[in-house]
Amino acid sequence: MISLLLLLLVPQVVLDTSRAVPLPPVVVTATRSARPLTEVPVPTQLVPAEAIRRSGAARLSDVLAEQPGLLLFEDHGTGLMIQGFEPDYTLLLLDGEPVIGRTAGTLDLKRFTVQGLDRIEIVRGPSSSLYGSEALAGVVNLIRRRPEAPLAASLHARTETHGTHQLGTSAELRRGRLGASLLLDHYRTEGYDLAPDVFGPTAPSLRDYTADAYLTWDLPRRSLLSLAFRRHQQQRRSAFALEGTPHDESYRQMDWSLHPRLQQQLTRRMRLDASLYLTGYETRTRMTRREDGALYYADRFSQAYRKLELRLQQLLTDRQLLTLGGGAIEEALEGDRYAGRVSARSGFLFAQHEWTPRRWIEVVTGFRFDAHSDYASRLSPRLAVLIRPAETYRLRASIGSGFKAPDFRQRYLVFTNAAAGYSVFGVTRFREELARLQAEGQIARLLIDPDRVTTLRPESSVAFNLGGEATWFDEALTLSLNLFHNEVRDLIDTQPVAQKTNQAFVYSYFNLARIYTRGLEATLTARPVSALALSLSYQYLETADRDVLEAIDAGRLYGRTASGRDYRLRRSDYGGLFGRSRHSGTLQLRWQPTSLGLTVALRGVWRSRYGYRDVDGNGVPNRTDEYVPGYSLWHLTVGRRLGRHLELQGGAFNLFDLRRPALMPFQPGRRWFVTLTVHV
Repeated sequence: MISLLLLLLVPQVVLDTSRAVPLPPVVVTATRSARPLTEVPVPTQLVPAEAIRRSGAARLSDVLAEQPGLLLFEDHGTGLMIQGFEPDYTLLLLDGEPVIGRTAGTLDLKRFTVQGLDRIEIVRGPSSSLYGSEALAGVVNLIRRRPEAPLAASLHARTETHGTHQLGTSAELRRGRLGASLLLDHYRTEGYDLAPDVFGPTAPSLRDYTADAYLTWDLPRRSLLSLAFRRHQQQRRSAFALEGTPHDESYRQMDWSLHPRLQQQLTRRMRLDASLYLTGYETRTRMTRREDGALYYADRFSQAYRKLELRLQQLLTDRQLLTLGGGAIEEALEGDRYAGRVSARSGFLFAQHEWTPRRWIEVVTGFRFDAHSDYASRLSPRLAVLIRPAETYRLRASIGSGFKAPDFRQRYLVFTNAAAGYSVFGVTRFREELARLQAEGQIARLLIDPDRVTTLRPESSVAFNLGGEATWFDEALTLSLNLFHNEVRDLIDTQPVAQKTNQAFVYSYFNLARIYTRGLEATLTARPVSALALSLSYQYLETADRDVLEAIDAGRLYGRTASGRDYRLRRSDYGGLFGRSRHSGTLQLRWQPTSLGLTVALRGVWRSRYGYRDVDGNGVPNRTDEYVPGYSLWHLTVGRRLGRHLELQGGAFNLFDLRRPALMPFQPGRRWFVTLTVHV
């Protein structure tokens, strides 16, 4: 309730634990105000530090792969799907600020170590009313651990299959009002090769370095000044054969962020939050012929993001909290594919009202207005309701609008593939580049009127979520359910506009597709005894392109059998959008026998089949050989504390060694690991 929010409105202070009353876990991502997890009106999940540690994971991808309702999507890196949306539509935050550096829309989760995290908060459904673009599907917020210990340090060393090693250290110090923490992490792997008869590894070797520093200063009047800094660097080396000739590839990536923030308690009921966020991302790619070192391809790319934001929270009454905010964003990038430097500016305003008209109901309403220099302004509203008919039951309902702005690639890209000969141009550069190709005599014919290539509209959605949770037997048994439906329009896709004299095509971007995703998410958690916890989850997911459904109903869409016979598709033949499993689920079993001092965690991830490729050329999955068959992965971790200072952990990911080199090249087989942590 709002009265509890008043207590959580200010930064945390150290309490006398002998008199503290235990509180439920608190989350901040769903409403940008601190709320107990059980009192959030939109579907929200919390992954605490203890659960991250029990998993034995070294990278963020391994942690999120085991969470209910989340699916990994492998395309230009390991991305995350929420409620059937591709990785482009999920916003990844670090302490509430966006992480940049996507490749073809995917933000690679393997870039991130899980060391030093206090928790991960996952919000399902559109959150553009608070966070703007890219939050159309949901938000994942990585929250650092705040330095609280007077003096503490740890060293962790990990070894894993495939020549994989991790070495890191962390330290924290608190003296009076000052706190500081430092994290250093080095991760390396030699990669793996699932197809020895093909030149080059399936996954390259890499070296990954992370440095993270966090400073805090508790000011008078329950206010807080903090400064966070992160720097990450990764190097990859691989090899490939082009027309039978060996080539080497080197890739370097660097990103950094600086985040000063002031949380000022102005009055007993009013708080000001001022935040400045600076971040950058750079990559360098170089491909050379192994025989003589001749350069085949080189690419450089850099991106910068600057954001200033002010947020004011006012407790109007004991039952009403008002949040007002606004800010400005400047983005810029340059690279070989962009013919120079391009930039854009935007401003935003948002408001949110949290109201408890009765003790059993809470209503959250809000909106955000985004004005951008490159596309039309956007208003994103949201309404969410939480009803508590009894202490052990909660019902949630929400409706909201999300959007995703056209990215720099879709607006400014200038790219020609030297080997295949095709070209892709962003909408702002298309006419100029097409005219150049025509003047050079490279265009054989136009496929559509070039005047149709105009300014892009943001992709937008309207989403509904309806669900709740029930607990029985003093919270020993909990069931949560959520029904969701997302209607999306103006999806941006590439289409051929012209054909070259070399038979390759010229592509650009258009607002075309209309899709929907809908389904059910359910999680059952049981704690029959204090040492044992079991969690089962299931997701049912339907996805479809409405234009495809209309073509099927009109009899315009055909498939082709393996023998070459064409047949008219029916709706039952259509497998939905590529990469989406209709059925999926997870199992998590935790056993902590106090007499043995062990922590045993068994996790299972199951996916039904999903569309992987288009064999018959109709653009949809409809044949058996266009699917990846269903599968399950099982992971086991066993840990034990050895005295006060040592902790040993070991286990295996993909315990039963599932391998499908052609269909699942991202799955290397069984991965054994051992980790030793020294606490000081």
